[in-house]
Amino acid sequence: MIEHFPFERFGILAVQEPKKNYSCCGDSYFIKETGDYLLLTVADGLGSGKGARDASQVAIKTAQKYDDAPLEELMNIINDALLYYRGAVVSIFRIDFKSCLAKFCGVGNILLSVFPKLGKPITPLPEQGFLSGPPVKCRVHEFKYPEDAFFVIHSDGVSFRTDQLSAIHRIYEARTDDSECLLRPFSGENDDDRTLIIGKPYGKNKLCQKCFLSDLRRGLLFLLFNSKKKRESAFFFLSILLW
Repeated sequence: MIEHFPFERFGILAVQEPKKNYSCCGDSYFIKETGDYLLLTVADGLGSGKGARDASQVAIKTAQKYDDAPLEELMNIINDALLYYRGAVVSIFRIDFKSCLAKFCGVGNILLSVFPKLGKPITPLPEQGFLSGPPVKCRVHEFKYPEDAFFVIHSDGVSFRTDQLSAIHRIYEARTDDSECLLRPFSGENDDDRTLIIGKPYGKNKLCQKCFLSDLRRGLLFLLFNSKKKRESAFFFLSILLW
């Protein structure tokens, strides 16, 4: 299965395949963009087949119902909802457009990688374990979302390395309905349900530019109200910005 989500700020591609010889996939996902944030929830039900699918669907329907809750609270709500099901590993990723802050919370082995144009990828790690009702440890990772960065989030059926970016770009630009063909470079030796989601901002990430300019403005004000030498530096940077 291949789905395209042409949102206002992000273009997202989701590719999914069930485990070999199974009719349904034990992975599920929920993707939503509003004027304020982008939210992704990916769930992988324990095992395979219908039982795994039922568990992951419960997690996703719960995420849809409480999508505006803080990430740690949302994870605990999903955990409670899975009490009478097989259990699932779950990761939640949110980007706040106003602050340009990204937050990630995961329990299990669904991984996120964020790739800036420059510098190393950002790879927050989920906590070990799974959700099935009993209390679990949840940690929320928070970081500034880099301008024009793209992200990859995937279940453990996808064997993805950060040096496979060229293959990721080819998949994102591909025009095909053959999900098995697209996921072949990431199959590895793990025969399992597979979900791969790629997200790229459209053009310039204007909200992140806005955050950058806000930070720069605060810095210039600091320089202006300090020593003469710092004021001269501030006027120099202002002249460059207005040129």
